[in-house]
Amino acid sequence: MGRDVGIDYLRSFVNMSVVAHHAALAYTTFSHFDPAHYLESSAPVVDTVRFSPLNILVGWNDIFFMSLMFFISGLFVAPSISRKGAGRFLTDRLKRLGIPFVAASVVLSPIAFYPSWLLSDHAGRGGFLDSFFTGRYWNSGPLWFIWVLIAFCLVAAAVFRIFPGLMKKFSWTAGSPAGLAAVFLAATLTTAIPAKLLPWPDSIGLIGPLGLAHASRVLLYFTWFLLGVALGGADMGRSLSRENLRPWPLWLAIGAFGYLVNGLSEMYSAGMPPYASNVLQITSFALCCVFTNLAALGIARRFFRTARSVFDNLSDNAYGIYIFHYAFVTWAQYMLVGQPLPAFVKFLISFSIGLAGSWALTALLRRTPAGRVL
Repeated sequence: MGRDVGIDYLRSFVNMSVVAHHAALAYTTFSHFDPAHYLESSAPVVDTVRFSPLNILVGWNDIFFMSLMFFISGLFVAPSISRKGAGRFLTDRLKRLGIPFVAASVVLSPIAFYPSWLLSDHAGRGGFLDSFFTGRYWNSGPLWFIWVLIAFCLVAAAVFRIFPGLMKKFSWTAGSPAGLAAVFLAATLTTAIPAKLLPWPDSIGLIGPLGLAHASRVLLYFTWFLLGVALGGADMGRSLSRENLRPWPLWLAIGAFGYLVNGLSEMYSAGMPPYASNVLQITSFALCCVFTNLAALGIARRFFRTARSVFDNLSDNAYGIYIFHYAFVTWAQYMLVGQPLPAFVKFLISFSIGLAGSWALTALLRRTPAGRVL
């Protein structure tokens, strides 16, 4: 598969939204910090000044962007397995994903969470590293996405290795905008139901840094990954063509409507019958997730058609930005605590430092032999 400029740039801009998401978490009205158990706070650093419009950014991102990241990752699985074979594909994935995950979990995660420790009741007592690595929960932050993606790739490689003819049968081409939306919506509704109705924990700590954020959505994420695998194994250019994605303005409006209804249903669910509240929340969540993601794909097809040097550079460094940004963001937020600045200004500073710092560091490391994996 040749380079797809639209999908490539979309992946980069989703990474930027991840940086913005983490930069905003210190300043939303619902963020909270637990000084006694700092690793269980909603974010490593939570400021005293808040800016309520950031609630919309964080809330909307929370519904759609991780599904989109897994979907984009899945698009290139089948072509890569076809070209390399399942064994070499998995080896390359382990190198590309596994090495940075281990290194970042050991080195970057404690750096990112040290400001949180400094703000906690444990500051000044010593033993930060010992408690971080041997405590109940070794928090790797946003790195959880990487090891979960490794697990998904392992499943895909094993299945296609055992059943080599399955790849062609599993591939899928969407012939129309309605067909594309219908399949995505049906798949998302099916996986959103158990996420809502079963008693899932918010997060799960497995072994070492193998923690799982959004544990209730793991089936949803795997489904979106498989949708990417299925489309990538067929005629992706047709399924995700400008023609198929032309209703993106309507889809964006539906996604916004779904987000609004989802927020209102959670706010007023106490006065509704349980079944009605569950149906409304599941449906509105699925509408927001599906149609925001389809709109994002449509926007990418509409506006990202010509390669640009700055976007190419951003794309080349996007993986490293994802890995490194968290430490830059948390330290920027920590340094801004107590500063007499509005919350939105602090958000912009944290976002800018997180993006620029991780971008520059990645570009620098990629010039070294060790940084080629980035």
